[in-house]
Amino acid sequence: MGTQDKLLNLGEALIRERGFGGFSYADLATAAGIRKASVHHHFPAKADFGLAVLDRYSDRLAITLGDILATSRNGAQALTAAIKLYRDALDGGERMCLCAALAADGSVLTEEMRAMLHRSNRMTCDWIEQVLVSGRRDRSIAVAGDPAEEAVSILAQLQGAQLVAKAAGDPIVFDKAVSTLAARLHRH
Repeated sequence: MGTQDKLLNLGEALIRERGFGGFSYADLATAAGIRKASVHHHFPAKADFGLAVLDRYSDRLAITLGDILATSRNGAQALTAAIKLYRDALDGGERMCLCAALAADGSVLTEEMRAMLHRSNRMTCDWIEQVLVSGRRDRSIAVAGDPAEEAVSILAQLQGAQLVAKAAGDPIVFDKAVSTLAARLHRH
């Protein structure tokens, strides 16, 4: 693994644990075992680094969501897998998914980072909407209203559940926060 990939991996972990404003290039350099100047060599500004981390994360998330959709028997199975994905991202209550961590730290993000974060969240909402439409069609998810509006609500519920679970340091809080979402699923 090259230095740039190592920095991106370490940076993603730091952001998910501490938020974008909660670490410095000095922290990143120490974790990577390199000099701070070397971090600047790869990413001249912290915003450049944040964009690179988010871009890579969004690409991986799109692949993961695509795989979930391709391997799920029905909408409920796909949504269950997404709930598990968000729960697993908690890493025992120590971290959140990157998008939730960045959203919680929105005031320190550049306009370009906020726009990329919005695109990533929009992509996830579009995926959830597709799952809801499929789930309504195969009768595996109770969908009462407009799937596009419900998708935004579900993403907010998943990310918000991560936030309160991380604050409590307890993934069980996540489970309680998404219990109403899980209750909408008809397993068959």
